[in-house]
Amino acid sequence: MRTLKFKKLTIISNLEKKAKQLEFSDRYNLILADDENSVGKSSVVKSLFWCFGCDPRFDDKWNGLCCKTIVEFEVDGKPYWIARDDNRFFISEDGKSYQSYVGVSGDFSKRISEIVNFNALLPVRNNDEVVIPPPAFYFLPFYIDQKQSWSNAWVSFDKLGQFADWKKHIIQYHSGMIKKDFFDLTEKIYEKKREKAIVKNKIDEYETAISIVSDFVPSIETTVSLEEFDEIEEELKYKILDLHNKQELVFEEFAELRADKAHIQSQLAIANEAVSELERDYEFAEENDDEIECPTCGVIHDNTLVNRFSLLKDKEQAEQVAMRLSKSLKKSEHAVISKEKELKDVRDKIEALNEKYYKNDESDKPITFKNILDSVAAHSVTHKVNISKNIKLEQFYSLETDEKKFGKERNDAAKENRKVVKEKFLELFPSYIAKLKAFGVNTSNIKSPETYAKVAKSGGAAESTRAMLACYLSLYNLISLYSEEVLSPLVIDTPNQHEQAADHYESIVSLIVNNTPRASQIFLCGMDSEKLSKMKQFGKVHFLEKEHALLETTDYPKLNEAYSYIFE
Repeated sequence: MRTLKFKKLTIISNLEKKAKQLEFSDRYNLILADDENSVGKSSVVKSLFWCFGCDPRFDDKWNGLCCKTIVEFEVDGKPYWIARDDNRFFISEDGKSYQSYVGVSGDFSKRISEIVNFNALLPVRNNDEVVIPPPAFYFLPFYIDQKQSWSNAWVSFDKLGQFADWKKHIIQYHSGMIKKDFFDLTEKIYEKKREKAIVKNKIDEYETAISIVSDFVPSIETTVSLEEFDEIEEELKYKILDLHNKQELVFEEFAELRADKAHIQSQLAIANEAVSELERDYEFAEENDDEIECPTCGVIHDNTLVNRFSLLKDKEQAEQVAMRLSKSLKKSEHAVISKEKELKDVRDKIEALNEKYYKNDESDKPITFKNILDSVAAHSVTHKVNISKNIKLEQFYSLETDEKKFGKERNDAAKENRKVVKEKFLELFPSYIAKLKAFGVNTSNIKSPETYAKVAKSGGAAESTRAMLACYLSLYNLISLYSEEVLSPLVIDTPNQHEQAADHYESIVSLIVNNTPRASQIFLCGMDSEKLSKMKQFGKVHFLEKEHALLETTDYPKLNEAYSYIFE
């Protein structure tokens, strides 16, 4: 079983100019105090998980310190360190240069999952997609929070609601009931779901198209003889198709000619206006002296014979342009009239076909060629859309079959694992309950790690607390035996809940010492007690004394200098 070991925790508050560093034993680590004063026991262990992107519940005073945190750890002896500053994260592996990340999701969660071999995937809310969950979902079974975990498991961290119904598969994965192959198949299932959604949208589009055709081009009811239908078909195939194509082409040419005509008319108007302007300028020049002041800009111009002659020359050029445009306009008007006549001829031929098929006797409703054309077109479109729709329906049912097949493979693959894990739980949990003397707890209703909710409801307050510890320790051993993930340290914050009797507290400590995997690392927060002597003997003790003063001013300069390069 691969294990994760926390080696060192460093906390720095640049705001308060304070810091703290704690080194840890590979086996037992006791965070102790003499009384109930708030000396920072919980803040120490919460900082470990916070550094990995979890959201433990700090009080407002601690949040106000704006701490940066560095955790040095090992996975099977391979060294790493991770650092966090607000929403920035930094990870270094095996002494190599570190990689930085912003935010918990995405690449950061993927990197943590790779380090601890956490292969669970969870579905995104309102989206047919599964993603790697944040590290909190890995650390959940390894942290017994002082305030809430003793009455309800799987609630040690905040911000877990981004995934719906996550507990079932996360509990099964941690306990070893399901493994990576389960989630590989889950990914395939969700891929089929996404494909189904695309196909379903296309089917809905086809159904809408059929509805629109039915509403706007209703079919006609008529009886047409075989000879008549052949004739209609001939008209449809050749004459009407050619006429409609020709009409479209002629109309496009007609529109272009009219546009050209309008352009020539506008150019001619501009040319005529230029002629008139130049003629008025010449007359004005003839009537004035040798110098003329421009009424717009105030510049004085010479009014010599040469200048007046240039006005006449400009006027002559403008008149020539106007004459050319007038000729072009006449040609354009003739072309427009000719094309308009051609367009009318095409439309008359279409109308002739329409009149050819017009019927209006008492037994039949009026039927025009246009009605028949529209009806045939509507039936043709509906038929083609139905063919496409049926193809998509077959594709949809095929995808649904594949999805069910993957679901069955997924369940079949996990069936044997579930059986083995549940049998082991039924062996461990009742025996732990007996060792903790929680005889008021009805273990017959608690048959697997998935039935954790019944634990807190059974027995009195003190007994249910011990039963919750038995449940956590049972799961911890299942993880060490059957799970593929790296075994994290188990962090227990103040196990002496509800003022356990002395002998009960002794049995709690004994259960932790004797019934946790030998290679595991254990953190325990609580009041100092002689019952902890065995753990002290094989571990490390951090004794905290100052109320609300975990961080110290004297440690700040050295620690800030040592780690500031990470955050700069």
